[in-house]
Amino acid sequence: MFQYQISCKNLASQYLQIHLQIPVTFPGKVKLQLPIWRAGRYFPSNYAQNIRNFSVRFEDQSIIPFYKKDKSLWVFEAEKLGKYEVSYEFFAGNMDAGSAWVDEQQVYLNLVNCCMEVFGTRPFGYQFKFKLPHRIRVCTLPEKNGDLYYASNFQEVADSTLLASKEITHWKFSIENLLFHCWIHGEIHFDQKNFLDSLKKIAISMIRDFGEFPEKEYHFILELLPYEHYHGVEHRRGTVITYGAAETLKQKNHLLQLIGVCSHELYHAWNVCRIRPKAILPYDFSKENYTIDGWILEGITSYMGDLYLLKAGVISLAEYLEKLQKTIQRVSEDFGWRNSSILDSSFDTWVDGYHQSAPDRKQNIYANGALIALAIDLKLTSQGSSLSEIMKKAWIRFGKNNRGYSSHSFWRIVAKETQILEVEGFYNQYITGKNSILPFLMENLPIIGIELKENFGNDSIRNEMGILQKESIIKKIHPDSFAYQILMIGDKISSLSKDGALEISRINGSTHHIRIKKSNLRFFPDYQLLIEDPTPEREHWMS
Repeated sequence: MFQYQISCKNLASQYLQIHLQIPVTFPGKVKLQLPIWRAGRYFPSNYAQNIRNFSVRFEDQSIIPFYKKDKSLWVFEAEKLGKYEVSYEFFAGNMDAGSAWVDEQQVYLNLVNCCMEVFGTRPFGYQFKFKLPHRIRVCTLPEKNGDLYYASNFQEVADSTLLASKEITHWKFSIENLLFHCWIHGEIHFDQKNFLDSLKKIAISMIRDFGEFPEKEYHFILELLPYEHYHGVEHRRGTVITYGAAETLKQKNHLLQLIGVCSHELYHAWNVCRIRPKAILPYDFSKENYTIDGWILEGITSYMGDLYLLKAGVISLAEYLEKLQKTIQRVSEDFGWRNSSILDSSFDTWVDGYHQSAPDRKQNIYANGALIALAIDLKLTSQGSSLSEIMKKAWIRFGKNNRGYSSHSFWRIVAKETQILEVEGFYNQYITGKNSILPFLMENLPIIGIELKENFGNDSIRNEMGILQKESIIKKIHPDSFAYQILMIGDKISSLSKDGALEISRINGSTHHIRIKKSNLRFFPDYQLLIEDPTPEREHWMS
């Protein structure tokens, strides 16, 4: 068994001391692979940038030479049989839901950040011993015996989190024989009963639709921060959520946002943690794991995470539509669908998926994916089925049996639930094709008694010229507008005359006086969702 010992001599330095003991039963090269990414963020994070003081010794304390084969792969030659000890330090100085952080109050680790997978020896399990200045409050490694924790393989290691802290708030609730924990580090400015009741209702609703929960215990690990922050990461046995500022959770809208990300991450316990494409089953942390199914992983989860707030009765229909309207507005102001399908956009998360990319280069797999999932659900609802029923079948066929799906095998489940010709047309238009999903929603939302309306205001710069600005800086230009031919993102609008002439200051120092040609088109509408008379389909959709 590979034995890890993790300690922290100096909290203020934020460096962890990590020792890994490796039993070698036959001579050869030993390869130590530090992950370049983590599950839930399909983009290279390159954790090797946090490593220093790497060394290898044999059990007699002799120094063993090593070399790096690439940026995250260390190699040494094990000529003798026996135990080798690898030592290094890891800088835990990034506070978000998928990283690691050390300070005088806590030691918080996602083990995928700092632990290396051992190749070149027999496939052993992993043992962990932690010598930390704070008490371990929660560790999601799957087995524990005394002060030792165990994982049968590195996939389990990479899926685990540890939180040791001076202080912690621990709440819990149960659903039949299932136990759900809430570990809260930070100030609490909301009611315990209301929060737990909401989580319990959501969990009950999801479990009802899937038929079962994949684990016996689940952990919500919440880092409530004194500054603005919002992030969540899924794990098989729990989730880590960072949210701030903690004091804002006094307000209902902020508390609902926190409950919403809890719902999103809980849904991942099925979708992603177990219902997963072949391309990432198992995860290969040594390189990019390309998949065209990101819209299923994150788009469906974004849609269903919000929908279960409604299905569980945590929010009203009006509150749900307010959240949905924000997603629709966001998607309407981006034109990535003209240049990249949702499949190609999923693949390209490895290129620029988590930061501002070139304008209108691709779709957002979360927001655009969520609206595509809504569109599919509307089609299914009109024929007496639902996306939740599709996901239950995906759970039984793929997730429960630890089988990966392909895009086509997942879509075949959808096709069996509705008219195959219509579904194939939808797939060609909105999955492999480059079409806006908004016209489909406008046409089909009335199925559930909801109307989507476009409203154009009297903002001449926005609605007539096709320019979105913030504090006079141009942030977006509609590609069908005349302004798109002559203005640049980043230009500053210095003045606007009554006859429509603009004075523009450009970042290169130049000044331009421009008159925008009038167009019969209107740009950048505001979208509004209206509740009409209830329909039987709405009742089915919300149930």
